[in-house]
Amino acid sequence: MADNQTKIIVGTAIALTTTAVGVAAYLYQRNAPESIPTKWKKVGQLSELYCYPVKSCGAIKRDSFDCHVLGLRCENLFDRCFAVSLNNKQISGRTYPKMWLIQPRVEGNQLILSAPNQSDLVINLDTLKDLPINNEIELWYCEVGGVDAGQEAADWLSNFIDEKLGSVRLIYYPHSYAAKVKPKIANKYKAYKDSDTGSYQEETSYLLINQASIDELNTNFDHVVVPLQFRPNLVVQGSTAYEEDNWKWIRIGENVIFRGLKRCPRCIFTTVNPETAERNPQLEPLRTLKKTRPSLDGMPYMGQNLAIRVPGTISIGDFVYINDDSEA
Repeated sequence: MADNQTKIIVGTAIALTTTAVGVAAYLYQRNAPESIPTKWKKVGQLSELYCYPVKSCGAIKRDSFDCHVLGLRCENLFDRCFAVSLNNKQISGRTYPKMWLIQPRVEGNQLILSAPNQSDLVINLDTLKDLPINNEIELWYCEVGGVDAGQEAADWLSNFIDEKLGSVRLIYYPHSYAAKVKPKIANKYKAYKDSDTGSYQEETSYLLINQASIDELNTNFDHVVVPLQFRPNLVVQGSTAYEEDNWKWIRIGENVIFRGLKRCPRCIFTTVNPETAERNPQLEPLRTLKKTRPSLDGMPYMGQNLAIRVPGTISIGDFVYINDDSEA
């Protein structure tokens, strides 16, 4: 009997050790240093830059941004470092298109939100950074902690988005490092690292759109679809349509380097006009994309999810280069 117990204990210990070693090896492999390419081919120029401090709300458009592991940096804020939640679950422009009309701006250590028929909401960032993590938002693949921005922000957002909702909350991600890894993504794409998760982004810290792909898509319509409908951070012009599907390494300017991680599956949010927050009655361009593009679970691809590998500053007009891994 004692011998059997000993065998069980030893067997269990070996199994646990093997599992631990396997997990450690997997994590090491996923986060091991990558070899940065040295050969590059010019494919276009950077034509638009957008940062969205509040997830699903309006964009801040600039000629230049610093690139950080959390995304484009706008003064003391990063892309999607705020999100709106209801009962600890994110709400987005998919269901509440009016969120597009909430326009952020950053002045010093203040985030200022404007919206039609509302007085401006001013949020002091210094105050939020001193508060403990007191909330978690359930995103698509995991829960991400944050700081509740307070009742005034909650009332302001609830009043504008939909009073019937009850009290939504504005949650701030206070860290300068990435949130917990999103397993559904990390386990599927080999180039994905723990640092690529961003904060309240759904998949990665950066999204690139190719203007040529937008132009090709527009040949199907009698109205104009704009890149902003796909909520990109980076817009590139000068390439051929859908060439970006296969970009594995992207350099912008002389020094800033991104890793292409995966094509981006698109949802109904793309059917919303950024200027009016009205949904296209024919659900375009999503309906056409579903007919003409490869898809994931019915969600057609448009654009590339990227991660930063060499940070720095990028500007409108910078040349864009690629390496497809064959000449690294």
